[in-house]
Amino acid sequence: MQVQQILNENDENAKGYFFIDGKQYYVSFPVINHNHDERGYSFESSANLITNYGVRNDKKVDCIVLHWDVCGSVRDCFRLLCQRGLSAHIMIDGDGTVYQILDLAKSAFHAKDWNQTSIGIMLQNPVDPPNNDRNRDIVESREPGSNILYYHLDFTDEQKETVVKVCDDLCKIFTSIPRILPPLGEDNLITTATLPIEQRIGILAHYNAQRDRYGPGDSLWVEFYKANYIIRD
Repeated sequence: MQVQQILNENDENAKGYFFIDGKQYYVSFPVINHNHDERGYSFESSANLITNYGVRNDKKVDCIVLHWDVCGSVRDCFRLLCQRGLSAHIMIDGDGTVYQILDLAKSAFHAKDWNQTSIGIMLQNPVDPPNNDRNRDIVESREPGSNILYYHLDFTDEQKETVVKVCDDLCKIFTSIPRILPPLGEDNLITTATLPIEQRIGILAHYNAQRDRYGPGDSLWVEFYKANYIIRD
């Protein structure tokens, strides 16, 4: 993997770190790591969970896949992933807290055939408006493929701010992840289509990497626009 240290351990901007192949890579936000005894969640803490993730092959890591977890808490998200034989690398709670739940050198099972080259991020969000947990706004998104509008719970302001920070630092640490978004569709908005293989790089929604998936809606793209991410041609 093509990785680099972007902050020094003693840098005042180093607020936390991610583990990559067991080594600490410092980032600009706090992280509750998978080895934290009291607050952490880990797929590597139990031999029973070893089938929930895999070993990366020699392909480079060149994309980040964003998901909503359709859960009421990160605890519920982690439990559900464990039960379904799935995994992810990072969870972002409704208050913006970042959890690393798997070493980034491992292959998480979160986007079917696109796990080897991706980092999976789960954002806590119950999605269904009657399950509103944090006074979330109700927003519209387009159904992947059909672009029919539907209503769902939005992400919190803390999550929106945090997910951009996380992606910013990951793009710097993993030099093979380009700081780009999916292309525009015919409606002049970020496409909801599953992208051709050669275009599955940069920041992706779950539906861009795997067919028949909804999450995580449209509203996060605005935050990446504001942060000057490039929209692919």
